[in-house]
Amino acid sequence: MLASPASGVPYAEELRLGKHAESSEGDTMHKLVLVEAGMLDLEGEKGGWLIIPNHMVFIPAERAFNIRASREARLCVAHLSPLDAEWLHHGCWITAVTDLARHMVAHALRWGSPEVHESEAARHFFRTLSHLCQDWFSTPRILWMPAAVSPEVRAAVGYVRDDLRHATLEGAAAAAGCSTRTLQRRCKGELDFTWRSFVREVRIMRAMELLAQRQHQIGEVSRETGFANVSAFTASFSARLGISPSEFLRRPNGTRRR
Repeated sequence: MLASPASGVPYAEELRLGKHAESSEGDTMHKLVLVEAGMLDLEGEKGGWLIIPNHMVFIPAERAFNIRASREARLCVAHLSPLDAEWLHHGCWITAVTDLARHMVAHALRWGSPEVHESEAARHFFRTLSHLCQDWFSTPRILWMPAAVSPEVRAAVGYVRDDLRHATLEGAAAAAGCSTRTLQRRCKGELDFTWRSFVREVRIMRAMELLAQRQHQIGEVSRETGFANVSAFTASFSARLGISPSEFLRRPNGTRRR
């Protein structure tokens, strides 16, 4: 459903998905996907991304991906020409939706099919939208989990994912069947994270997912993600995202105003 036609003409569409899975070997168009409701799991060669409501992902042209949508997922997708602006990252990128991005994507929906517009206004609009993506996606990488290569690191990652609340380096090393020193070295080599940074990233990623559901108290999220207390959780969350968990809950898009 995210596939672009071969025309190469930019356009936008709104998708309301049931539980949906899709694979692509790559497409001729860039895709700017804004998640309004539900969640998306996006997998690529180098890892996986979780896209929660009020966040958006940029999928570059020719990038192979697998995507799974939750049952209630609602998306706005802008199909953009690679000729309009250079993409600044190698691979996909996620960021929180700004007010300007939301308004621009909503306006893009007026051109809902590549066959219905050949106007200069449409071309200028989508070219501008493409250039704005360079600014919107200049933020630090979030909600991304690198793919493990070796069986040992895959086992350690699975251990952390399945028991985040109680995960320790010693427990992960036991699950991987190697020493803690070996696991730390392989984690850095395969994931490009130190062990401590990797666990922190998983915890923050899971915390954002839980907070985005708007069904959990901050103290509950702190416990479920393995932080010693709410203060430690708040400090780590704020340092990583620039806002506190309570601010994330209050703001519709979970980010600073721009």
